[in-house]
Amino acid sequence: MKRILFTLVVCIGTLLSLPSAALVDDFSFLQEIPAFVQFVQAVRDEGDVQKGEELRIKLLQSLVEEQQRSVLSIRTATLLGRLYTEIEPKNLIRSKELLKEAEQDLPALQKNSYFALILEAEIDSIYYLINPKSLGKGISSNAKIKEAYKLYPQQVYAQLMKASSLLYAPSIAGGDVNKALQIYLMLLNEAKPVLSRWDTASLYSSIGVVSMKRKEWATAKGYLEAAKSLYHFDPTLDTYLKEVQAHL
Repeated sequence: MKRILFTLVVCIGTLLSLPSAALVDDFSFLQEIPAFVQFVQAVRDEGDVQKGEELRIKLLQSLVEEQQRSVLSIRTATLLGRLYTEIEPKNLIRSKELLKEAEQDLPALQKNSYFALILEAEIDSIYYLINPKSLGKGISSNAKIKEAYKLYPQQVYAQLMKASSLLYAPSIAGGDVNKALQIYLMLLNEAKPVLSRWDTASLYSSIGVVSMKRKEWATAKGYLEAAKSLYHFDPTLDTYLKEVQAHL
């Protein structure tokens, strides 16, 4: 933890170049929809695809405003689509079906709008997760994240996705763990009032992964366990925790 705090101090100059305007979250309306919160609970805490499917159907029947319905449809499709890649046995066919449904909703969003860029990036990222050989999808996702970060730097989720692209991309493709950490720490310090429960969990787990890459095992354990306390079902997180424990 001391090393992370030291990094924060020495990188103040860089942090000052990050957005100085107040951070916002245009996805925050989702937190006000109890059925969506329940859906996220089913998917990320229980890992229950059947319950997730049922709640998604009810959700899509409940909203009539076109943009909100499109955002909700795509967001639930990507969350559920990712879950189908994590459960055992995996169901990649259903995951791809959900992604195709999500793609059909994209035209309802204004081209190059914040929602369009972020949600299409999410769709492409899951296609790449399903098939890492589909480099075009990985490149497309990163390009849209980069554009969203450039056009909408005050948006929390644009910052979060930019940091994740820096964290997971190889250095030859622009990956930079320390730059990712700078963004994560900025969000941790400045975005708490607007962070959703699910984005907070993602933030904690990401800092945990950064700490693993830096071989700061005790710090990694703390952040990964904090993420796990918010949503229990996460096979990838479980794998990380086992690796961390082996180094303590």
